[in-house]
Amino acid sequence: MSRLRVLVTPGEAGRRLDSVVARRLAEVLGREAPRSAVRRLLMAGGVRRNGKPLRRPGLPVESGWRLELEVDAARLAPRGDLAPELTERDVVFMDEFLLALAKPPGLPCVPTADPARPSLVRAAEGMLRARGQPDCLAVHQRLDRDTSGVVLFARHPRANAGLSAAFAERRVEKVYLVLTGRPSRPLPDHFEADAPVHGKAALTEFRVRARHPGGLLLEARPRTGRKHQIRIHLAQAGASVLGDARYGRAATAARTMLHAWRLVLTHPVSGERLRLECAVPRDFRTAAAALARPARPSRRARRGRPRAGGGR
Repeated sequence: MSRLRVLVTPGEAGRRLDSVVARRLAEVLGREAPRSAVRRLLMAGGVRRNGKPLRRPGLPVESGWRLELEVDAARLAPRGDLAPELTERDVVFMDEFLLALAKPPGLPCVPTADPARPSLVRAAEGMLRARGQPDCLAVHQRLDRDTSGVVLFARHPRANAGLSAAFAERRVEKVYLVLTGRPSRPLPDHFEADAPVHGKAALTEFRVRARHPGGLLLEARPRTGRKHQIRIHLAQAGASVLGDARYGRAATAARTMLHAWRLVLTHPVSGERLRLECAVPRDFRTAAAALARPARPSRRARRGRPRAGGGR
């Protein structure tokens, strides 16, 4: 590992910290540093100013700032997506009409333009083929690459139209679990966010499940289906999602701590009421435990404490 000292130029003033860091790293590495790798470097405290870590990727830099970067070529190399083999533990629900899976973080839901890139759909098709079952899946729901949780597919034409209508008409109840940083202002136990997202009406209901020294554990129930709706609404409420470097300031986790915990819907063929739940993954539990730890007193507060036996 080496250390790189950077002087912010007048032409870089006002730009995002992660953008400036990425540009300087590219000059040293001879290749572009992946955005995710730059974010990991920032969150790990690998970028400092006057000895203090700068962990906000979106922080506007100022001309004349002197930054110190830790450069580890191996850690700054691109990370591939997960290529999992799905097992019985990953199946939340399955019958001849529907398939619900527990999506891990770090895996795209659907195939991309790169046929070699893994996805949840490809992994599910492989699992079904290994069982000797039809591998035709209809996608009606997507989660972001870093979001974990339950994803539901139709696997039979008789279920496809009904499931499509249920999602389109918002008859599928979605419940997410979310970890946030410490809110910038007090939030009630129950609150709603009713503000446009990407220019379209959006509504999310929130319930605080736990208040920790380091942040909150929330339930989020989106009543509309706008992209990044929960993340944007929480950032506007002053309690950005932990790990969200795009919309918030709480980028202190390796990924966005958002988990699609539960889907409640009527089976499109049988009429049975389904309640599909997906346990939170290990990294989410670890991040929640870190939020629950008592806050350490500041250095100033520790200096002000009387020494044992030293008071008068």
